[in-house]
Amino acid sequence: MGSRANYAIVDERGWELYFSNGGAEPLLGTFAGGPARVIEEVRDEQPVEEWLDDVWCEGAALIDSVNHVLLLFTWHHDGVDDRARRLAAIRSSWPGWRIRWAYGGIEDLVAYLGLDRALVRAGDRPEPVLREVGEPPEITNTLVTVRQEDGSVLGHRLCHLRCEPLWAGHGLLDSLATWTPVRAWDRLTADDLGPELGLHVDVANRELGFWTAANFTGTVEEIAARWPGWRVEFWEDRHEEQALRCGNEFRTFPFSST
Repeated sequence: MGSRANYAIVDERGWELYFSNGGAEPLLGTFAGGPARVIEEVRDEQPVEEWLDDVWCEGAALIDSVNHVLLLFTWHHDGVDDRARRLAAIRSSWPGWRIRWAYGGIEDLVAYLGLDRALVRAGDRPEPVLREVGEPPEITNTLVTVRQEDGSVLGHRLCHLRCEPLWAGHGLLDSLATWTPVRAWDRLTADDLGPELGLHVDVANRELGFWTAANFTGTVEEIAARWPGWRVEFWEDRHEEQALRCGNEFRTFPFSST
């Protein structure tokens, strides 16, 4: 099994595209090596003309050496704290560069180059299928918190593969109403890293906020279109925003003790 990655290098002549069959898994460690070393390693990869799509691409990076922008993402990290440490190491080794996470995945890279996002979309988006935590406990990766009309907050642990809770729209609330809520995010297994995707729904104010430590498919505008009449706000990786809106009503995962 590979961990497929695309790399794009932008310079004064234009841009070049490369493919690596195993580059996505070590991507965050590789790019901590700094621009000179990384650009040399990327140029040793296989030059290609076609991009991976949003199903097969597990990681990607765009190195704009003209404007000193590094845009990257990978599915492969060990949760919120680990990703933050790795990004800090990359920022330290790329002084003077703007380091940006590609929250829209491979789509963000092609959009940066002025290309159509449809170029890397695998096909029509299927109808969302939502799954809550099962028995025995599964590894769940999504926390949905809902502030009800009466001001109380209920939480739900979900599994997501392709950001289904975001794409479900306000119909998400109908599904959650049939499931048993939780009052806190507790470790169900020793390797529970906490959620990588968080949604907070304020029913009375018709507001949705979400964050992610990974990436989501599509764009924020397309997600907002699934929530007509709602205010949709994207918090990037700021999970603290969800905790702030829950207050003392719900204990979110203790991402870090520091």
